[in-house]
Amino acid sequence: MSGLDRQSLSLQRDALELIMNAKSGAATAGDLQCLEEWRVRSSAHTEAYRKAVIIWDALGTAARETASAEDRDFIAGRRTARTPAVGRRAFLVGGFAASSAAAGLLMVQPSLGVRPFVADLLADYRTETGEQRLIALGEGVSVEMNTRTSIDRRLASRGTSIELISGEAAISAECSEERPVSVLAAGGRSRSAKAKFAVRHGGGPVRVACLEGLVVVELDGNSAILRADQQLSYSARGIGPVATFDPTVVAAWQRGLLIFREEPLVDVLAEVNRYWQGRIILLNADLGQRRVTARIELARVGEVISYVQSVLGAQVRTLLGGVVLLS
Repeated sequence: MSGLDRQSLSLQRDALELIMNAKSGAATAGDLQCLEEWRVRSSAHTEAYRKAVIIWDALGTAARETASAEDRDFIAGRRTARTPAVGRRAFLVGGFAASSAAAGLLMVQPSLGVRPFVADLLADYRTETGEQRLIALGEGVSVEMNTRTSIDRRLASRGTSIELISGEAAISAECSEERPVSVLAAGGRSRSAKAKFAVRHGGGPVRVACLEGLVVVELDGNSAILRADQQLSYSARGIGPVATFDPTVVAAWQRGLLIFREEPLVDVLAEVNRYWQGRIILLNADLGQRRVTARIELARVGEVISYVQSVLGAQVRTLLGGVVLLS
């Protein structure tokens, strides 16, 4: 992004904050005067104000509909898919909570669509939005990292140990039983000597899926065994039940695809957003429950917007920064 683009975005976000404050119901005459003085400071300020008003109108719609608080924060520019929230002010906007600002950097969870900041930056391996990466760790272990994934290499007395900080990774292990591979995620451990398995950690329950071989999942002194085409999830509540899955769907991303079979649109968009340079925001709860069967190439993931518009009849509105509103 050029310096001019950065300046325009910065001005637009400043304008939006001023408008939000003016519309909050707690603005003083001085606040309104400050906004007017800011607006006429230069032609760039005037243009930023004009664009911020358009976004504010979209935010008004979002507040009345079903967009989450995180989606509204994203539109406002306080949270992006690439950067953490940095607290400067705390405020309420039009009846919904804005970002919770605090001194210093917020540790934002992946479930908000924002990657954990400090741990992410310090990770040994990481991928950006839409990027995939294959790393060889030696001792018969390789890891394929999906989009927005962060991994740390951990010391181990025997074998290979990594921590999945966030994201999704497919592990291939051809080790001796004495030197297995272990994958740590959210307090649990998945280990195997000879297997292909995937671990996904997106802020909610961790999902472990075994594609080949055998994987042992351990959490708080409890354990479960997965065999080919079996998966489970675990969280602070414990290890969930073992269930079968369709490997062509779970591992589709390794072939450059996303496959959905009768999935609610809201879940489809949540998955697509992991690969989208921006955010697709659904403002219609009924539309979100429409079932979708689709095969999407990751290289053309934006086609889901055309699909929702042409097949499901959604209204589409595109904003700056890759934000798309569907209603």
